[in-house]
Amino acid sequence: MDKTSSGDLVSSWLIPLIFTLLLAFIIAWVFTDFRSASGPEIQITFDSGHGLQPDDDVKCRGITIGTVRSLELDGDGVVALVQLDPEASRRIARAQTRWWIARPKVGLSRVQGIDSLLGPRWIQVDPAPGETDPCFEFRGLDEPPIVASIGSGDLLLSLRASDRGTLHQGSSVLYRGVSIGTVLDTKLADDSTSVVAEVLIQAPFVPLVRVNSRFYQTGAFDLDIGFDGINARLDSLETLIVGGVSLVTPDAPGETVESGHGFQVYQEPESAWLRWRPKILLDG
Repeated sequence: MDKTSSGDLVSSWLIPLIFTLLLAFIIAWVFTDFRSASGPEIQITFDSGHGLQPDDDVKCRGITIGTVRSLELDGDGVVALVQLDPEASRRIARAQTRWWIARPKVGLSRVQGIDSLLGPRWIQVDPAPGETDPCFEFRGLDEPPIVASIGSGDLLLSLRASDRGTLHQGSSVLYRGVSIGTVLDTKLADDSTSVVAEVLIQAPFVPLVRVNSRFYQTGAFDLDIGFDGINARLDSLETLIVGGVSLVTPDAPGETVESGHGFQVYQEPESAWLRWRPKILLDG
């Protein structure tokens, strides 16, 4: 074989090989750049799909930040593969971020998700508080939470009562009849001797809660018949139906408290509590 034919043979396979390698490099670069521009994919496992479909939105505070790519059945429920926007992913794809499927929910205290009644479902997101570690696999909430987000300035308290009484999930925490927070959850204590409720106090009203504050159940109709006649106490119609808990603070307020602080809930207030009128400046 002469040199000319040998060179032609080499060029016959070398040029296509170079072209193929170059094309593969370009495809890989474009795909990598596309994945980078689209943000990371995360996996969320829900107990049920609740009508969620591929291409449905992922939203945070009313803004679309991603898309549901696919849904698959899994032994633990339904797995949603979600593509996030790159900017949102830095704040959202972190441990302790909450995910749930937005859908209508009717309770004693409120109606939630009414805007999803006729339209498509979507995945709602509540970003993790503070800086947490990156995370790409999550367990979604079984039910939409009572409050859509918990701010860094909000106060979480643990209340203990002899029985649930008027402490219902979603009912209000009141100060002088004004709602300043929400009952997030109620459950039996570990020793089953009482009921424990987790409540959230909204950030502007946190200064009202002091170490010497008192909580009592609200939402009752009391009728006392005695020598002084008939005395009745009727709470507002809302608290009468739904229930809740009221907060009072003495005229000499104690120190403020931090999240996790616990209080006892009384079935009714002492008469002296209702005369307390502390002057406390509120945040904001």
